Amino acid sequence: MPVLRRKITTALVGISVTATIAGCAATDTDPGSATSPSASSVGTAPSGAASGSASRHGPYEDGEYTVDGEYGTRGSSIGVDITLEDDEITAADVTPHATDETSLGLQRRFADAVPALVVGKDIDDVRLDRVAGNSHTPAGFNDALEKIKAEASGNS
Repeated sequence: MPVLRRKITTALVGISVTATIAGCAATDTDPGSATSPSASSVGTAPSGAASGSASRHGPYEDGEYTVDGEYGTRGSSIGVDITLEDDEITAADVTPHATDETSLGLQRRFADAVPALVVGKDIDDVRLDRVAGNSHTPAGFNDALEKIKAEASGNS
C-alpha cells in the first residue's frame, strides 16, 4: 500500500506544479520588471531594435494592415496597425485591449515603445522580445506581425 500512496502523492505534486506554471504564464508581468519603462532585449541590436533572426518571406504588398495579435492563456490581445512600403514598416500603432488596470498600464507602455523599435525596419527583421517591462505582450505583437505578413503576401 505505501507504494500506491507514493505514486498518488507524486501525481498530485505534478498536477500542482503544472497548475502553478500555467498560472504564472497567464500574467503580463515579471517580478521586478513591471515598473521598467525602458525597452529591453528585442533581438541582437541594443536597446530593443529589431531582431535579425526572422526568415525572409517578402516581398509584401504595400499598404496599411490592421489585425489583433493574441497571446497568453486567457485570450489576451492587442490591436496592431502597420503600414508597409517596400517591405519596410513605415508606421506602427498598437491599441491596448486590456480591461484590468494593471494589464492596461503595461499594454499602454508597450504601445508607446513599439514605434521607435519597428519603424524603418524590414518587417522580416522584426521580432520583439521584452519591451517596456512587458514579457508577454510582445508575443501578441509578433502574432499580429505573422498575420500581417500572411495577408500582405496573399497567403491569408
